[in-house]
Amino acid sequence: MKKLAKRLAALALSAAMLTVPAGAVTQDGQSETWFDGVWALIDAFGLTAENDPYILQNYINKYLQKHPEEMYEVINDILSLMDTHSMYLSSEEYSQGFSTLEGFVGIGVGLQQTESGVQITEVLRFSAAEEAGLQIGDMIVEIDGADAAEMTHTEVAERLRGAEGTAVRLTVRRQGRSVTVSCTRRQVNQVYVSGRTMADGVEYIKVSAMGSENDWTAFSDIWDGLDEKNTRAVILDLRGNGGGVIDVAFKMADAMTPEKDVYLGGVRWREDMGGLEQTYSTGGALPLNRIIVLVDGGTASAAELLAGSLQDNGLATLVGEPTYGKGQGQFHLDLVNGDKLVITTLAMELPRQGQYEGAGLVPDIRLENRTVTVRADALAPLDTGGTLRFGEQSDQVYAMTERLSLLGLLKEPSRVFDRVVLDAVAAFAESYEMGSLLHASPDLLAALEQAMQTLNGETYVIDDQLQLAVEMGKLAAEKPQQYTPLPDGSWKAK
Repeated sequence: MKKLAKRLAALALSAAMLTVPAGAVTQDGQSETWFDGVWALIDAFGLTAENDPYILQNYINKYLQKHPEEMYEVINDILSLMDTHSMYLSSEEYSQGFSTLEGFVGIGVGLQQTESGVQITEVLRFSAAEEAGLQIGDMIVEIDGADAAEMTHTEVAERLRGAEGTAVRLTVRRQGRSVTVSCTRRQVNQVYVSGRTMADGVEYIKVSAMGSENDWTAFSDIWDGLDEKNTRAVILDLRGNGGGVIDVAFKMADAMTPEKDVYLGGVRWREDMGGLEQTYSTGGALPLNRIIVLVDGGTASAAELLAGSLQDNGLATLVGEPTYGKGQGQFHLDLVNGDKLVITTLAMELPRQGQYEGAGLVPDIRLENRTVTVRADALAPLDTGGTLRFGEQSDQVYAMTERLSLLGLLKEPSRVFDRVVLDAVAAFAESYEMGSLLHASPDLLAALEQAMQTLNGETYVIDDQLQLAVEMGKLAAEKPQQYTPLPDGSWKAK
């Protein structure tokens, strides 16, 4: 009886908790609801509750049996209480939202329908088609012995796709002869890395996503060839890069870090999954005079990890706008019905700034791109019959540079034909295939005026961020090179 009395007293005391005014705050800082109080009593005194921790899960299952159409909403409501990145998606939703990661199984070609049949218009890098030697322009004649002459573009695409590991035999017509190859179907991922030379000693590398190891291979190929071009400065464009594979980001950061054992960043897992996993550089990267990284509000996740690692270690200058602030990573789990569970499993940490979820990165140089509208009749008159030369100062130089500025080739108009203006003139001449010019000829001025008439009334964005990065790169490239290329393709630090 005494034990029963004590239990009843405890029950009465706990029940009295329900008289606490609504809005009381719990230890974790959350407002306590009436349900919280009731559930606390069930959890504390319910005989079944002690042995069944899945009461709520069982209730949800029972509810969804009656309302199966609400499954997606219920699961996503629960996931939203955990974080902003976890979600439950149908296969169609996943394909639309994560196309840079998903890829497809096939041989890796782009196709188009022509009057003569189906032609290859693209051969993806690192694909089975590339390995087999297929080329852009090849006309598909046979597929596994079947005549492809009457097949449509869609029918050919369906026959080329199939189960991973299976082979398809193709015969193509190339410059009047037949070529037969065999390709083994495999996972194909688009490559999101490209590069080009912007000026003497200045290379531009665009990384639009880090969708697969193919992007690391493409980046590595470009980076390993920088010494052969006597590169002194690199512009790394991560604008609009929503991230992707974290290991790829760390590999890129490592490739750009000259010193060994530099802390590049970490990944923090749950404690029962290992806790903090740190990554350090292997060293030996090409010593450049400067690295400029372009970022904006679309730079997120693993792309922020790469940019932030370079920034924190003093290896790069960030130019642009504050980044998105997605510092958490997810597992993408396949479900048997084809749906996907995307669930947050880790947080990324930078060497100095730490975790950046919800905060993002602040560029060293904050700069927004301009939006301009061309009004041809409001521009200063330009005489297209004369020649403007380096060193000249005049209203005509101002009229020319006003137009070059609207094209994004100059930051602002000037009355002085200096080196910066000469570079802009050269860039415009190159875009119109006029050759290398050391002056502004009548033909160039006429083309410039025609460009203004063509763009009259149009509104567009001028990439001032890239323009500034190129200027910074050129200045850095004028400084002494820190390495010497060797005949065997390697290099030696000076």
